[in-house]
Amino acid sequence: MYKQKCGIVFITLLLSLLFLVMAMGYILSYSPGVFPDEFAHMAYVGNVMDRGFPNYSSGTILPGGKLNYLNHPALYYLIVGGLANFLDLQGMYAMIGRYVNMLISILIIIFTCRMLYSATKSKLSTFCGGAFLLVIPMFVVSGSAVSNDQINVLGCTLVLHGLLDIIETHKDNKSITYSVITICIGGIIAALSKATGSLAIVCLLISVCLFNFSKLSEVIKKITFRQWVIIISSLAIIAIYYLNIYVVYGRFYPAPQGNPALWFAVDHPGAKRLGLTEFIVNFYQANLVTLTIPYGHAAISDNDIRITVLKTILLMLVWMTIFVIVKKLSVTNSCFNLTFSFVIAFACFIITYLFTIRQLHINTGYLGAMQARYFFGFLPVFSLVIAKIIAIIKNKAVRVILFSLIVSGLITALYPPLIKFSELRAWKSLTIVEQPLYNTGYGYLTKGRRFEQVIEADSSTLIGVELMLATFARRNYGVLTLELSDQAGKVIASNTVRLETLKDNKYAWFDFHQAALTKNQKYNLILKCDECTQDNAITWWAVKKEYESTIFLLTKFGPGVGGIYPKGNAYVDGKDVGGAFAFRLYF
Repeated sequence: MYKQKCGIVFITLLLSLLFLVMAMGYILSYSPGVFPDEFAHMAYVGNVMDRGFPNYSSGTILPGGKLNYLNHPALYYLIVGGLANFLDLQGMYAMIGRYVNMLISILIIIFTCRMLYSATKSKLSTFCGGAFLLVIPMFVVSGSAVSNDQINVLGCTLVLHGLLDIIETHKDNKSITYSVITICIGGIIAALSKATGSLAIVCLLISVCLFNFSKLSEVIKKITFRQWVIIISSLAIIAIYYLNIYVVYGRFYPAPQGNPALWFAVDHPGAKRLGLTEFIVNFYQANLVTLTIPYGHAAISDNDIRITVLKTILLMLVWMTIFVIVKKLSVTNSCFNLTFSFVIAFACFIITYLFTIRQLHINTGYLGAMQARYFFGFLPVFSLVIAKIIAIIKNKAVRVILFSLIVSGLITALYPPLIKFSELRAWKSLTIVEQPLYNTGYGYLTKGRRFEQVIEADSSTLIGVELMLATFARRNYGVLTLELSDQAGKVIASNTVRLETLKDNKYAWFDFHQAALTKNQKYNLILKCDECTQDNAITWWAVKKEYESTIFLLTKFGPGVGGIYPKGNAYVDGKDVGGAFAFRLYF
C-alpha cells in the first residue's frame, strides 16, 4: 500500500511538473493579452486593485478604452487583485493572474489524480486519466492565462471528487465531513466563477440524484447537524452574493456593455440564420476545433501530428464513453453507475448549451459563442472514464497500446508551448517581441520597392529579427536585404539572406549581431531586394489596419480596436498603410 501511494505521489508530481513546463512555455512565448479575453479579465483585476470590486457598471478595457463586456462573477478577480495589493505588486498583476492559474491547475491535477486512484486503485489508470488533462491544449493555455476558466474547472473538480467519495468509495466507518466540505467549497468556487460553472454543478447534482437515489438517500440520513450547517452556509454564501449583485446592478450577471453577440447583431442586422441541422454541424465543428488546438488573439504554433494524436485519443474516449453507457444500462449495480451519472450530466449540459447558443444565434445571427472551454468543468469526468476503462482491461497488449497513445499525446502536447525555444536565438534573447498575425500581402518586393516597419526598442541591444515571408511557392534567387535605421535615416545595422534559402510562409532570420539601440526609441526595419523581378521575388506578410464600425465610432460601446503592434505601423513604398508586418524581435 505504501509503494502504491508513493507511486501516485510520483505520478501527480510528474504531471504537475509537465504542466509547469508547458505553462511556462506559453507564458514566456506570449505576452499578456494574447490569450482569449485576457485584456477584459485584466481590466476587472485592475478594478479590484483600485476599488476593491470589479466595476460592472462603467469599467473599461485597455487598450482602446471600450466598456468591459464580460459578465462573469467576481471570485477570480478578487483573488488576483487582492493578492496583487497584498504583495504590493500592482505593476505585475497580469503575471500574478497567470501564476494564480498555474497554481489552480496544479490543484486540479492533484484532486483529479486523487479521485482516479480512489476509484480504480491503479497507478496506470491514474496516470492515463490525469495525463488526459494535459493533452487538451486549452486546458494548459487557460492555466497560463489571466482567465476565470481554470478556477471554474477547479470548482467542478472538487464537486466531482466529493460526490465520488461519498457515493462510490466511501467506507461506512468513515466520516463524510471531508466530502461534504469538498463539495461545498467546489460548489461555491464554481458558482462564483462562471455561469457555466453553476450550470455544470446543477446538471451534476440532478443526474447523481436521479441515477443514484437509493445510495444518496442512505448518505443523506447520515448527515450530521454540523454537516448540514456547512451545506446551508455554503448555499447562503452563494445566495447572498447573487442577491447583492442583483440589488446593485439589476442582474445576476452584469457587465458594463453587451457581449460580442449584441455587437454582431447591431453591425450585421441581416445576417443569415442557419437551420437547425446546419447549426448543429457548425456547433460540433467549432467545439471540436477549439478542443483540439491552442488559440487566442494571435496565431499559436502547432503541429499536425499533435492534432492527429489528440483526435485519436478523443476517438478512443468516445468508444470508452459508449462502453460505460452500455455497461450501465445492461448490468445492475455496475461499477460505472456514478460515472454514468456524470456522463449524463455532461450530456444535459451540452444540450442546454447547444440550445442556449441556438437561441442566441436566432436572435442575433452570431456564431462565435461555440468554444469547448465552456464545458471544461467536465474534463475530470472523462479522465475518470479513461481511468475506469483501463482499470478493467486485462489484456496487457491493449493496456500498452492505450498507455503508448496517452504518452504520445503528452509528448506531442509539448510542441505548441515549447517550439519557440527550440532555436538558440530564443535562449540568447532576454526579451522577444512578436507580431504574429497576418492576413494580407502588399505584392512582390521588386527592385525599387520598400517594405518598412516602425518598431520600438524594448532593450538597448537587438540580437536579430525574424520576418514572416512568402516565396509564392517557388524557388527564387538573389539577395534580400534588411536594414535597421533610426528615425533620421541612419543605418545602424544590416543583414542579407539568399532568396533560395527561404521557405514559403516561414520565418526568415536576419542577424544584427547585437546592434546597439537606445531603449524606448523608434527605429525602422526596411526590407528591399535590388535583384528581384515579378518572376523572382518574395513578399512580407502583414495584417491589415483595423477599422471601427461607424455604429460604434467615438463611443465606449462595441469591440475594442487598437493597433496590432501599437508601437509602430507598416509602410509600403513610403506610404503609411497602418496595421503591421509579421515579425519577431529578439532583444
